[in-house]
Amino acid sequence: RDIDGKMNIPKNPARGLKLVNSWGKKKIDFVPIDPAGQSVKIYVCGPTVYDSAHLGHARAYLTFDIILRILTDYFGYDIFYVMNITDVDDKIILRARQNYLFDLYQKGAKDLNKVCKDVQDSIKTVKDKHNKKIKTLEEDLKQTTKSKDRDELKEMVENEKVKLGNVEKAEKEATEYIEKQGKSGAKDTDVIVGLLNIVKSEVSYLLDKKEGHTVTDHSIFRDHAARYEQEFLDDLKSLGIRMPSVLTRVSEYIEEIVEFVQTLIKKGMAYESNGSVYFNVAQFSTCHQYCKLRPECAMNTKLGEEGEGALGSSGEKKSQSDFALWKKSKKGEPQWDSPWGYGRPGWHIECSAMSGELLGNNFDIHGGGSDLKFPHHDNEIAQSEAFFDTHQWVNYWMHAGHLHVKGRKMSKSLKNFTTIRAALQSNSPRQLRLMFLLAKWDSEINFDENSLLEILSKEKQIKSFFSDAQATLRNKPLPSKMLQKWNDSDKKLNEAYLTIKADVHKALCDNLNWADAMKRISDLISEGNKYMRKEDFKPLLLKNILSYTTKMLRVFGVIFNDQVGLEGEAGSSSSSEEAVKGILDMFVDFRNAMRTEVKNMKGSNGGSGKNIMDLCDKIRDETLPIMGVRLTDTKDGSKWALEDPKTLMKEVEELKKQKKTPEGEKGS
Repeated sequence: RDIDGKMNIPKNPARGLKLVNSWGKKKIDFVPIDPAGQSVKIYVCGPTVYDSAHLGHARAYLTFDIILRILTDYFGYDIFYVMNITDVDDKIILRARQNYLFDLYQKGAKDLNKVCKDVQDSIKTVKDKHNKKIKTLEEDLKQTTKSKDRDELKEMVENEKVKLGNVEKAEKEATEYIEKQGKSGAKDTDVIVGLLNIVKSEVSYLLDKKEGHTVTDHSIFRDHAARYEQEFLDDLKSLGIRMPSVLTRVSEYIEEIVEFVQTLIKKGMAYESNGSVYFNVAQFSTCHQYCKLRPECAMNTKLGEEGEGALGSSGEKKSQSDFALWKKSKKGEPQWDSPWGYGRPGWHIECSAMSGELLGNNFDIHGGGSDLKFPHHDNEIAQSEAFFDTHQWVNYWMHAGHLHVKGRKMSKSLKNFTTIRAALQSNSPRQLRLMFLLAKWDSEINFDENSLLEILSKEKQIKSFFSDAQATLRNKPLPSKMLQKWNDSDKKLNEAYLTIKADVHKALCDNLNWADAMKRISDLISEGNKYMRKEDFKPLLLKNILSYTTKMLRVFGVIFNDQVGLEGEAGSSSSSEEAVKGILDMFVDFRNAMRTEVKNMKGSNGGSGKNIMDLCDKIRDETLPIMGVRLTDTKDGSKWALEDPKTLMKEVEELKKQKKTPEGEKGS
């Protein structure tokens, strides 16, 4: 009997990396299970594909992409990375049914008076649901004395009030819409479409409550999940996130899940009840520690209920702490045959069965968002320890911090989210990645306008450094014609460079602290900027700094290929600059000569001179950006740099907007 919950660290080769393990909440040496200390097995909980992914999801998956890149490209580990796709879940079932029923309802909706009555009933039903839950939670809060449990309940109450507020907002908007359309004389059919768009979620909820059991076509659920799975994978590609070694889909592992549950029953760790199967927490706790990640939640039945899903299960539990492994399917739910009748997997069992199938009875790292610690990951641990007869299923648990909006976690249910696709309309993949690189991977991030301004400033600093350095190096004489002996300035910069490299390594060894690493890289860029302005700077030293900065930004995924600097999101290689260097140098020299001649023109020729200057500006501001060339005019002449044409054209459009905006409106 071993329930002390202490982790045994392998005695294999290590590389100086320490990680904060959610199990025990301590910073400990990272040592792979592999005797050679080279291979690392990782499982990360993927999405439940019921709707479009938002920036909160991007926070988790970009975070683990950066973690995996550092482990692979910096520390040199060989990674076997598994991510699951949850395509069987209460949320998917509900959303698929609701969308299907809503579409049918909208197609047949012709009577405006009836639709208005249905809308009123829907809003009342949803408001009653939220009010009832708020009342129940507030009653529980009165009976609860533990501070942590009280905090959890308070947050649940506040979140439920936000949801209620969203319904009341939709109700007000619908009322105002009907009043406005009544005065406009619009067609009833057009009014119905506009009204239903405002209250789609409320109407869908009531439709499902009344008619959800009639949706029996299995393809409705599969098609819904497949649509959002593909959208999620496309989002990963857009964000520059590397794909896992293996994607596991729940619907393809039903046989393995059933066998897993059967084994737990045989071991006395689970029991069948009315066609559903539950994990026996009390029995497990006689020889294991339950809730290793959040021990304080072991008796928190409210959070446990949240993990059981909105559709619940049909059987009777022996204890409120027990959780569903297999759910008997009700009418209107997908189903698979099993020894206990037709049903479907519970939420937690999928990850235990699929990771066990591919990674075995003990692997290195399991990751996910911090909200998954309890009940999901703690229940995964219980299932897997019981199945494999072990007390250490996973060695290191890593949980990415949340993305918050105005102090609340970004969430679909709270309607305070921005989809990844919407975010990419106004921000580049690089900018979103930089946002997460400026904070520690396991800390919370508040998403607001100030954070976006910081990202833009950081990106500008990096881009300017590369473009200025490359332009400066292009204009330097051949190495054989330059003095190569180092002076005090060169030695001082090199010392700073070596110190910063050591600091970056120290930061990454310290729980992958890329926020501090990025600060030191920013310091190196500042030093490099000052150095390249010196007349006698040494190109080789500057190139070393450029090369190292490029290497680290590539490790973090800020640079996506073999280029030096930031030439594009998916950009061209550094050889592209060599290919056009002669042409652009010749063009810039010609343009500089033209501008110089115009500036020297006097008297009557001034008018035509201005026209020539305007043409030079037009080439700089309109023609070259299309070709991916940034041209910057300085007092010492013009400098060019290759960049992403989309980024440059976006800047051109912004400048045009600013020129059109009257002076008095700029601050509005």
